[in-house]
Amino acid sequence: MPINLSEIPGAFHLPRPNWDVIRDWIDARVPEPDRPAAWTEVAHQWLAILNEALDSRYHTTPSTHLLLFAPRDYEHTHALLNFAEAGLAAIEDALGSLTGKIWLGPLAVLLFADAEAYSRYTAPFVPEGELFQSGGLCLRQRGHVHIALHPFPLDALRRSMLHEITHACLAHLTLPLWLEEGVTQLAEEVATSPWARFALDRESATNIRSFWLDRGLQDFWWGQGFYSLGETQRHSYQLAQILFHFLVADHRRKLPDLVRQAHADEAGESAAQAVLGQGLAELAAQFLGTGPWEPVPPDAPSFCRRGALYLSRKQFDQAIADFNSAIQLDPKFSNAYSNRGLARNHLLDYAAAAADYEQAIDLNPNDLYAHNDLAWLLATCPDDERRNGALALHHANRACELNGFGQWFCLGTLAAAYAEVGDFEEARTWARESLRLAPAEERPACSERLKLFKVQQPYRDLPNQPLPAPKTPGEITSQPASHRNS
Repeated sequence: MPINLSEIPGAFHLPRPNWDVIRDWIDARVPEPDRPAAWTEVAHQWLAILNEALDSRYHTTPSTHLLLFAPRDYEHTHALLNFAEAGLAAIEDALGSLTGKIWLGPLAVLLFADAEAYSRYTAPFVPEGELFQSGGLCLRQRGHVHIALHPFPLDALRRSMLHEITHACLAHLTLPLWLEEGVTQLAEEVATSPWARFALDRESATNIRSFWLDRGLQDFWWGQGFYSLGETQRHSYQLAQILFHFLVADHRRKLPDLVRQAHADEAGESAAQAVLGQGLAELAAQFLGTGPWEPVPPDAPSFCRRGALYLSRKQFDQAIADFNSAIQLDPKFSNAYSNRGLARNHLLDYAAAAADYEQAIDLNPNDLYAHNDLAWLLATCPDDERRNGALALHHANRACELNGFGQWFCLGTLAAAYAEVGDFEEARTWARESLRLAPAEERPACSERLKLFKVQQPYRDLPNQPLPAPKTPGEITSQPASHRNS
């Protein structure tokens, strides 16, 4: 008999748009004044496609700022939307200048008809291998933000919705999860009735202290505890709420600066030191008592992410120390070598940088960043002994092949490699293509290199140039590498 996959329930994954492609298309073709309407149309079309994938059981209802995707037979649609609009206003008032809206068009809220549909939709957004219980999730996908809700009774649903809307209002920040959950829960409290607000009795406090004294705080600081089952998840939320109340009590005026500066890739430690004058261990000790509470990255990828953050801040010694720790934990972790190469390159230790890039390529022959960075060093190094135009051209071509000749920074490296071997016609060709694809902030540097190639001069990457962006493992919390050869 003939087979039609479209008629087999569940044969396809639920549709999830590529928001980068959509944004680029709209930015290139839609005038800026018309973009809000374009994004609203995109949201409606996306939810219509999602509805088809879910057997046409849903409808979409708009309000002033929101778009509720809910089962057709759901009887509280308008009541829930009205509550959500009022809650959004209260949350924005509570957060003040910390509020940001990075969602595109109306904020889409997806209320699923059953737990199975909710789990199917949210599974790709949960850290791999994690199982946890949730009433809702604020989903951040390629810069787009929307909310998914579990089908709870109305009162629980309202509270879950407030919680996730607060996350959406904070999505423009780089907060560690423990701090974001603290802010979220406080904003949620402000928007609810006084009798629903946080209270802690002696027995609960004793249980929470006992749990963390036995376990240590690494799962808490680095966020894994919030994605766990049972006690660990519950105590993570409770401790986040407790510590944030300490922050409100002791540092209310400094809190906005702490929230703006805190970064997930170091658990917020530098921001605490700079803004509060104390580290996270001291904050935790206010509730837990003295102990080994310092945030220490739990694995090689976490050390590498923190090292990449230090590297972006030009804190090279700290960055190299973290990359060394990542390599010690996992000697085959190629990202740590390529990022350590970037740090060493900026410290003018070119031989060590090249060795790191080569090691990264040995471990992962398809690492386009390591190929690109090695090619850049071999083509542009100010040390004559370190340059090798032919080898630079080999690695630059390999980097471009790995991304389909579509990344502006790889094309810029290819242009520099051609210039180093004296083929300025090819250098100009690829430099123009790099300039065409480059983001606005990188075009001046691309133009300067093109000018050099027009007068048959190679480019030299002199000390104190702007630092290329580090490569981050997994790109769960870190910003992805945006350029490599500025």
